[in-house]
Amino acid sequence: AFEELGVMPELIRAIEDMGWSLPTDVQAEAIPLILGGGDVMAAAETGSGKTGAFCLPALQIVHEALTRTSRGSGDGPLPGPVLMSLDDREPLFVTDGVRCQTRNERAWAGGRATVGVTKGKFYYEVRFSDEGLSRVGWSTITGSYTIGTDKHTFGFGGTGLKSHANTFADYGETFGMCD
Repeated sequence: AFEELGVMPELIRAIEDMGWSLPTDVQAEAIPLILGGGDVMAAAETGSGKTGAFCLPALQIVHEALTRTSRGSGDGPLPGPVLMSLDDREPLFVTDGVRCQTRNERAWAGGRATVGVTKGKFYYEVRFSDEGLSRVGWSTITGSYTIGTDKHTFGFGGTGLKSHANTFADYGETFGMCD
């Protein structure tokens, strides 16, 4: 679906309201390339979705540019606090915006922050105040909440393993409570 192409949730809701449920072939090929900064030229029959293939990424790029301008961009601190989203999370992932926790021995759960990084280098700090397995990391908007398990996410676990696309490798020391 459109999520897998990197289309932002706000645009997905709008196109779903228009009755679009799946991308056409030309949209599936063009949208990720355009969002990735590539040059695209497409020739297809009338009604094949060419306009959507170019307009959706254009709208998203303009939105991201305006958002970046209003929030600042580049390296360094973001203006204003970055909190854990109360909405963009799995039900097992409990947060008040500052602290988060999940208590399930059989499944990972996760959530996203209220601000996304689209360009530059940004750093975050995590403090563990409880025992148990943990994993921190980052994902694209289309990535799984269980970071490190798909190609859109990267995770760093308390066991000293990093993960990407469900492939694990050593990265350093373990971490846990009070780290």
